[in-house]
Amino acid sequence: MSLIPAEQLKQIFSVEAKFYHAELANEKILMRREARIKRNGAFAARADAVIVMINPSNCAQAVETAKSPQDAEWVSTRPNPTQYQLMNLMERQGWNLATLINLSDICEGNMGNFKRIENKFNEAGVPHSLFQEENAQEREALLASADHLIFAWGSSKVAKRLAAEFDLFHAGSPEKPFEQAKALVAAESGFPRHPKPATVADRLIWLERMEDLLR
Repeated sequence: MSLIPAEQLKQIFSVEAKFYHAELANEKILMRREARIKRNGAFAARADAVIVMINPSNCAQAVETAKSPQDAEWVSTRPNPTQYQLMNLMERQGWNLATLINLSDICEGNMGNFKRIENKFNEAGVPHSLFQEENAQEREALLASADHLIFAWGSSKVAKRLAAEFDLFHAGSPEKPFEQAKALVAAESGFPRHPKPATVADRLIWLERMEDLLR
């Protein structure tokens, strides 16, 4: 089976997200609590999967944002290449709804800048992730709202560190209470592979192996 072209996927699925901002030392920092991919015209009482990646790298489509994740409203966004890959998985699985969350809500693709911003949150004692204990109740409710949990944050140093800090993943396996999570683990790093590898061949391999894990 080949990859479905992006133009075709855009006719099948739509993407939306919840943006908010955090204020630290008079600086507004853009955040995204969650995104979701929905099959057009389908109703879903619950998500088919929650997929955990590293952090939202491109939030340029955020317009006016709420002051907290609880106040944020859904905003339509343009799909990115990783989301197209996840749409391919959804089409193969016959899924109608996938929720995307991250190890951190901070909208910053440059890891050097990310670390600088993260340090500000840590110094202020303000949480920036659903996986921090201050957000445990919201996290548990979100995870309970889906049939599957997928870890797919890749093997960057930041991802490894955050996964360890939040007690999510160790020695190639999810930690309790996340032992139900599915992860396509890279043999060379022992960490969950990102959904969108560099080559089309590897993207197809990710899809095929993820299908096997979800059986």
